[in-house]
Order: sequence, then C-alpha cells, then structure tokens
Amino acid sequence: MDRRAFMAACGTVAGGLVLMGESSSHGEAVEGAFSKLPIKISAPLGWFKGGTNEEKLEEVAKWGLPAYEWLGPSGDLDSLRAKADSLGIELSCIVGAGAIAPGHMVQPEQHDQVVAQFQERVKIAKQLNCKQLIGLTGNERDDVSRDQQTEYVIACLKRLAPIAEENDVVLVMETLNPLVDHRGFFLNRTDHAVQIMQAVNSPNVKICFDIYHQQITEGNVIRNIRENIQWIGHFHVADNPGRKEPGTGELNYRNIFKAIAETGYSRFVALECGHSTGNYEDTLRRTLECLSWT
Repeated sequence: MDRRAFMAACGTVAGGLVLMGESSSHGEAVEGAFSKLPIKISAPLGWFKGGTNEEKLEEVAKWGLPAYEWLGPSGDLDSLRAKADSLGIELSCIVGAGAIAPGHMVQPEQHDQVVAQFQERVKIAKQLNCKQLIGLTGNERDDVSRDQQTEYVIACLKRLAPIAEENDVVLVMETLNPLVDHRGFFLNRTDHAVQIMQAVNSPNVKICFDIYHQQITEGNVIRNIRENIQWIGHFHVADNPGRKEPGTGELNYRNIFKAIAETGYSRFVALECGHSTGNYEDTLRRTLECLSWT
C-alpha cells in the first residue's frame, strides 16, 4: 500500500469511529465499520447473534467484516458457503494438519496420517472458499534432540507443501507459547519457524503469527512482524494478559496494527480472543479504536 492510499485508509478509520460515537448504541452493529480499513479483520462466527450460521453471517456482514473465522466448521457446509458468497464474505482460516498433542509432525511414523488429515481438510477449505489452514507440529519429544525434531517437521511439511500448492491454499504453521497455555508444544519461536519456512521453501507454507502467544514467548512483536512479514500468512489477535480483545492488556495494538498495515500485508488478521465485557459488540468497538492511529 503506498503512503497516500495508506493515509486515506487511516482517515477512513478515524471517520468511522466518529460516526460510531455519534450514531450507534450499545449492542448494535456499526454498519460497515470494518469494510474500508487498511487491514482485513476477521472474527469468529460463534461470536455473532443468530439461531443459524447463516443468520450469524448476516451479522458479520453488517459490521463490514470481510471474513469470519471458524477453525472447525461443521453442519451444512454448502449452505454456509452459499450464504457467505451472497454476502461477499470469506472464511479466513480452518485447522489443517497436526494437533496440540504428542506426536504428529515431530513423529515421522505419523506423517502418513498427517498427510491424509491435510488432504481431507483441504477438501473442506475449498468447499468453503478458505485459503488458509492452520498447521501444528505437535508437542516436543524428550527422546530425540530438538534439531532432529526440526528435521522431522521439515520433512513432513515438504510432503504437505505440494498438496497446498496444487490446491491454491496456504498452510500456516502456528507458534504457541509454552509458558502459559501450551506447555511442551514444540514450535514456539518466530526465528525457529522462519528457519523451518526457509528449509521447506514453498510459497504455500507460511507462519500463523499469533500476537498473544508471541508476546508471552519472546516479545519484540513489531520487530518480529516487520522483519519476517514475508513468511507470515495469517495473524491471530488477543491482548496479554487475559487473552481478551485489543486494548485490554499490555500490547499497544494501535502501533501493532499500524506496523502490519505499513508492511503491505494483504491477508487476514483474525480476532482470537475473549470479551472483557462479556459481549462481542464491545470487543469489536474496542478493536476499531485500536485501528485508528491518526
């Protein structure tokens, strides 16, 4: 995004926030508030009101969100896709391969199973017009070195990469913090993830940069985003501590969102957080405030 377009987009954000303060009331969607931002924000479908998933998608659309996130979609997928298409909404990401559990990519004997899992998940992703799928290495083993486990992960991803390339999807490997939420998970640092991306060498295997997790594990959030943006294919967003919406913890999300926009990143930034006030409308409003940096 060039500077003129970037500043214009920032002005749109600020103007939208003024309108939000003047015309909206608690619990109502801010019509189109997320539609003209320099970052494409996605939010979990389960947040929204509605008796059916199709009704929830209508609420997503009212806010102007370009996508929804549903890591484990289920139900009538054809109906979900048809409704999303009619509203011009995409599905930003689903789970693709591996798990937060022993084995999987760090265990070569399970690579055939991981490949089969990914092939099935790609079918679902294509059915729902989803381009990003989460990859998870599995938990660290104590019987072989970390270097050897890294080689196992690389070998597994080299088998998954052609599947992703042939189907025009991106497998995004998520780094999870091992200090609070996922003790023992193997892949937890950005530099390690980049090392693996370089070895796999596929445009369809990238990193899911979870800002909450990386703040806990290593800090240096903005520096790591800027220096490694070429390897990042998806973002997850939550503040720390608490894992609630942006603006509720120690992270300066105005500066983080601004830094992401300035890199020219064009994929989705997905909210993966709880609600500090118990409702998603306030969460979306607070996120909008953090998207205004002018």
